[in-house]
Amino acid sequence: MAGVTSGDIECPVCHDDFTNPKLLPCNHLACRDCVLSWLQKEGGQGGCPLCRAPILSSTQQGQGQLATMVDSLPTDFATAALVESHKVLNGPHVCDVCQNNVTATSYCFDCSIKLCKTCTSYHQKIPMSKDHTLEQLNKLSAKRLAANRQATCNNHSNRPAELYCSSHQELICMLCFPTNHRSCPEVKAITDEAREKRTELTQQSQRLKEKAAGLTKQVCVFSVIV
Repeated sequence: MAGVTSGDIECPVCHDDFTNPKLLPCNHLACRDCVLSWLQKEGGQGGCPLCRAPILSSTQQGQGQLATMVDSLPTDFATAALVESHKVLNGPHVCDVCQNNVTATSYCFDCSIKLCKTCTSYHQKIPMSKDHTLEQLNKLSAKRLAANRQATCNNHSNRPAELYCSSHQELICMLCFPTNHRSCPEVKAITDEAREKRTELTQQSQRLKEKAAGLTKQVCVFSVIV
């Protein structure tokens, strides 16, 4: 598993692979249930298990259900995808189509399945899958798999995520919207949210470049004066 260390996928609290990793205000990560258990143990006032920085603000402490507040913390989807990818590549390499212990040799990014040599050949020929992206399992890394992994619903891991709820900061499927998110003020298609975030990142990158250029100019002027 080149390029992936235990520190990339291991929760520092329970020391198991991350499950629903939550990003704390101090930028440390911990499993959702680990954060909740820690706060419950500390009466809702516990700080980060690693650096003791506050997890909840003073106005949040003692208000509402701890579980709801923990759920509102940002989920690190990149780390979650890396954990799942690591499990895929370290699990038994058995063809998901044959299902009779035939050794898998490739992976389809579009279908998220492992294929044996025979199934790979058929997969590349039939019209509905001939344009899919496949890669040899022995050349596939967990980070590449995570980067190309299809986003799935937070509550239904077997369903693709189609919407993003800004209020809950969750990727959801169409089943979740009418039952849990109909009253949320801002639910968008993932493609729209991704487009907006991409624009924001581009703008931020440009601002940082301008600031860096300004700082470089100031340093040059200062060096001449000195």
